[in-house]
Amino acid sequence: MRKRQKIQKMPRGLILGFVFSFSACAAILPARLGPYQLQPIEMKGPATSALMAEYGADTWDGGNYGGFTLGVWRFKDVTGAFAASLEPTAKNDIRVGNYLVACAGHCPKNITALADASLPHVSHGALPSLPDYFPAKKLVPGSTRYILGPVGLAAYIPEIPASAVNFDFGTEGEIARYRTASGTALLAIFSFPTPSIARQQLPQFQKVPNGSVKRTGPLIAVALGPASEAAKLAESINYAGVVQENEKPPDKPLELKPESAGKMVLAILSLAGLLLAFCLLSGLAVGGSLRLARKFGYSAAEGSLITLHLEGK
Repeated sequence: MRKRQKIQKMPRGLILGFVFSFSACAAILPARLGPYQLQPIEMKGPATSALMAEYGADTWDGGNYGGFTLGVWRFKDVTGAFAASLEPTAKNDIRVGNYLVACAGHCPKNITALADASLPHVSHGALPSLPDYFPAKKLVPGSTRYILGPVGLAAYIPEIPASAVNFDFGTEGEIARYRTASGTALLAIFSFPTPSIARQQLPQFQKVPNGSVKRTGPLIAVALGPASEAAKLAESINYAGVVQENEKPPDKPLELKPESAGKMVLAILSLAGLLLAFCLLSGLAVGGSLRLARKFGYSAAEGSLITLHLEGK
């Protein structure tokens, strides 16, 4: 969950100044990128906008490798890099994990592999699952945007107030535009941590003028545009649990062979035997120590063991 409360309490200019000064002095491009050598040429970096800061951009670096130049943004996580890659200014950039890489000049064909192997601390976490819910039919190309905070919300869908989304919950959203017979419609989907939180925020979304709203699981879909088309778009969204694999499955499935089952049974019997031997030896040790204590006249030995004296019963 992103901690945005502390950021909102600080002046935005101070935040951007700090981020830019940090970016200006940071160097993340390697001295060698495969067979290419970094040239001693300084490149001035772009200013960090409020939107890029919201995406989690923390470092920019640029360099000349002879026949081509590279400019790279590093983000705190893969989600931020994914969101930034959808911006119009990044349409020619390459996303490499939590990096955005812009190449100009005679760029190598394997620039993605070179960047992945050479940039420091590349993260390859799971991508957001929200894009999977958007219908592909009649989607306006290049209209998708990912929203991680109030800056992006105000820029791309100001009709929805930030209080309804409540980014303090770690809410994330995505929007896209669709062509319809009656005009263009906008579809926004917001993902909340739990269905109960989504249910709690639903009444505020229902106050959006001329909006068709639907809650499904932890998702809230809001469609704006021609009433009939907007209602169809909102109704087309249905939540389904998504299982993401973070580890490569084994090449061969695990098989239980007869010899494996036999070894397992032997291991169980061996463990049971060890436990029985331990209990027997512990009992003999305790009993022997008490008998020796009585024999040598230790006064407290008689009271340390309770006997029932059932010989004459």
